[in-house]
Amino acid sequence: MVTTEKKRSKYSRLERKDFPFVYLMVLFPVAQFLVFWVYVNASSIALSFQNAAGEFTWNNFDTVFKAFTKADIFNRNLIDPLKRSFILWLAGELLCFPVSLITTYVLTRKIAGHYIFRVCYIVPSLMGSIIWTMLVSEMVSVSGPVTLLLTELGVKLPDDVTLGGLLAANETAFPTILAVKVLMGFIGNNAVLTGAYTRVPTELFESAQLDGADFGTELFKIAIPCISPTICTLLTFSLCSIFTCDYNVWLFTNGSGAYETSTIGFELFNLTYMLSQGGNDYGYPAALGVTLTILTMPVVIFGKWALEKIFTNVEV
Repeated sequence: MVTTEKKRSKYSRLERKDFPFVYLMVLFPVAQFLVFWVYVNASSIALSFQNAAGEFTWNNFDTVFKAFTKADIFNRNLIDPLKRSFILWLAGELLCFPVSLITTYVLTRKIAGHYIFRVCYIVPSLMGSIIWTMLVSEMVSVSGPVTLLLTELGVKLPDDVTLGGLLAANETAFPTILAVKVLMGFIGNNAVLTGAYTRVPTELFESAQLDGADFGTELFKIAIPCISPTICTLLTFSLCSIFTCDYNVWLFTNGSGAYETSTIGFELFNLTYMLSQGGNDYGYPAALGVTLTILTMPVVIFGKWALEKIFTNVEV
């Protein structure tokens, strides 16, 4: 005897009623992706192969090649700005990120007065970039507390510093921006790492303490392995800016990039701004952006693969 049974639908009628709401919620970010990534980048790629008249040309990429070997149409060489961007990126990821892993964990463990430390830790990151830049610029000006403190300590400063502050001398301008980048980098991922640490079950730490584990063991053997997916994600995203890291150089230098502070991110923005003053020939900065993207893609792909090998996924 053969019986036929009506195949049960994968989703119930009640579940299918939720589909329109889900689709509407997903539609907005998809539309954002299509407009602000696909459309914008497609336009940039097309511009990189066009001249001012809209005709196809390879001259934009030839200009980019000359910019990294000799000089571009504005008599600028981009090797030094590229090096400075890479230095800023290294300072943020090799120095700031490991320190922020430790400091965030210390605050998450709720040490005495941790709320006060957390407020002091986060407040600078809540300030707008323009306000923060103005504040730092005043602190390192001729009469600023940082400059006066260095003078009182007997540090030999260049003569230009006595006229315009630490941001007005070739020897001190970029080191000053680098120092500010490092200080701010300690709190850059505090919110994300705090959320990751708080998801680690407290039973793991209690069990480790019963076995006599110290602070270092809890941090490096339990906490960090448990948040390894978060660490891997943060580092992967950071690789995207490995060649374009730019820490408010435009604001710190009033748009000049002088005193050997220019970075590749600043140069890309500045080139677009200068070309916009004389017409609509954006082919060169578009070609520079495409070139930087091509250089970054293998770094991100290989870096993601390497990070996934280093950080094993731990289920908690």
